[in-house]
Amino acid sequence: MSSQEAPVITLYDIPSRLPINAWSLNMWKSRFALNFKGLPHKTHWVEYPDIEQTMKQIGAAPTEKRADGSDHYTCPVISDPGSERTAPAVVSDSWDIALYLDKAYPSAPLLFPKGTVILQEVYIQKLNQLVLSPVMRLLISFMPTHLNPRSAEYFTKTREEWVGKKIDDFCPPGPEREKALDQMKEGLEKLAGLLDKYDGGAERMFVSGEEPVFADFVLASTFEWAKIVGEEEVWSEVKSWHGGRWERFLNTVEAKYGKVY
Repeated sequence: MSSQEAPVITLYDIPSRLPINAWSLNMWKSRFALNFKGLPHKTHWVEYPDIEQTMKQIGAAPTEKRADGSDHYTCPVISDPGSERTAPAVVSDSWDIALYLDKAYPSAPLLFPKGTVILQEVYIQKLNQLVLSPVMRLLISFMPTHLNPRSAEYFTKTREEWVGKKIDDFCPPGPEREKALDQMKEGLEKLAGLLDKYDGGAERMFVSGEEPVFADFVLASTFEWAKIVGEEEVWSEVKSWHGGRWERFLNTVEAKYGKVY
């Protein structure tokens, strides 16, 4: 099926006040995946307070349970009209979206080449531990200033309830922030060592070799979030580490797969 004949998938994302609009770690995973597979798509922007109602309207599944047992709805979600079905396929969660895209469009480049799903899941868990976890609260603390007013109010209220402190105190300037960045740098150093271990020390850009897989887009999405919402505080540091390899990595992924539709 040519790209002109292919149905247009809708990606549900959360807008911002930023020029690029797109900012979210998890939505970037799905956007990179869609672009990698060359699938025509468009973005439907949903403010935070409207996510639950919107997802219920389109038949999206909740992604988790709240502490009180109620359903919690999140983005990303895709709605794929397909070509031979009577109702769109609606898929929630970036991991499940990636699995669905490979199953529904197996002739396109694969996010999970044969036999790699479990390996990538384990690798992604390690990525999150080494790279994302140290700076998660720091990046969250930057978000209210970048969101539209209704979403900023909702985001701040819910995150403060989850963490149990004011959002400005999640990772304030000083020793706590310095420790977070140091831990991220140490994590990336371990990751670099792992990536280069079996290529004679040569810099390996993607975990599987010449072409990216979904796990690479998870790393790129972490960097994208840091760059968009914390360029001065976080990304300016990251891009200078380890000979600039992480900036080269993100620039490569952005150039090929970073277009926002």
